[in-house]
Amino acid sequence: MRTPRRTLLPAFLLIVALVCALASPAQAGTRAERNRKKLLGFVNDVRRDHGLARFKELPRLSDLAWQHSLHMARQRRLYHTKDLGSKLRSWSPTRWGENVGVGPSIWRIVRMWERSPAHLYNMVHPGFHRAGVGVVYARGAYWATLIVIG
Repeated sequence: MRTPRRTLLPAFLLIVALVCALASPAQAGTRAERNRKKLLGFVNDVRRDHGLARFKELPRLSDLAWQHSLHMARQRRLYHTKDLGSKLRSWSPTRWGENVGVGPSIWRIVRMWERSPAHLYNMVHPGFHRAGVGVVYARGAYWATLIVIG
């Protein structure tokens, strides 16, 4: 017996939705890419103002940051990555840090980080050279994660 096409369409749409939800930042579309670049640009402006070189972005680290931002947005709460040190082992960092934030704009999140000594430290510490950035826009807010390693 043949399955009517009408019953296959909902299953197909569900699969497409799951693939989009689990996509990495590079696959997530141009909006996620623009938001990631915007956040990294603002953070690098802060570094420049402090006489430091720009962060080198690591795509796999940005994937990790984006996944964390997505989880925070889905749960509607801010929290730091559990066991971040073990998740960073493949990069062999000597130090690491993480900034998380939610706000009405990417610029406002970076400004909030600048006003917090601990978050500013992560952005301008000269021992941090590489970064991963993830931004998710959900429910009228931007959810951001910046992971920095040295």
